[in-house]
Amino acid sequence: MVCRTKALVTLGAGLALAATMVRAQEPPNPQFVQKLEMQGQVQRIVQERPREAEAAARAFLHVIAMKDQPPFKVEDRLRELDSLKAHAVDAYWVEVAQLTVQFDMVQNLVRRDSVRAELVTRMFGLEVNARSLQRSYRNASEAQRTALRRQLEGLIDQHFDVENQLRGLEIADIERRLAQVRAETQRRRDKRAEFVKWAVDDIIRDATRPQ
Repeated sequence: MVCRTKALVTLGAGLALAATMVRAQEPPNPQFVQKLEMQGQVQRIVQERPREAEAAARAFLHVIAMKDQPPFKVEDRLRELDSLKAHAVDAYWVEVAQLTVQFDMVQNLVRRDSVRAELVTRMFGLEVNARSLQRSYRNASEAQRTALRRQLEGLIDQHFDVENQLRGLEIADIERRLAQVRAETQRRRDKRAEFVKWAVDDIIRDATRPQ
């Protein structure tokens, strides 16, 4: 997340991290492949503009609000969506696409890990607020920009906290799996003679089995 503002505009700063959470039980994939897949989903929604995406985006805003994500005000975000639709339709569909992809990721994650899903939802809520402040920043006065910058710094600081919690969960999973591998390796070392005998027995049985 080198360029945090750019990430919030084009896709959402937490998408790549959340994808790692969603795919924690799957074979590892290069991060750039995950990012390309998510960008492709966003671009398809922006181009095709399906009505169901609008409903999903609005539903996700309500889900975020139900998680008591301060200072998230769903009424303000919904009014902002309506304003974008009326006055900046391209920006509206970019926002809808990001929310829709994020909602789908949370729905996939909650089936596997409700704790991670709640953290990811909080992270995406912070990004919604950050994108809103970013839009306000463009036409703000210098005094207003100073205040908006402070608000953005607070949001991104919270974002880092949530990221760190997610990474902590991932580290704990890795450490648990590593402990299991080490235990199994030690078991095989301790029972090496038995494993060799069983393997040889299997080979001999197969060799003497009638053709």
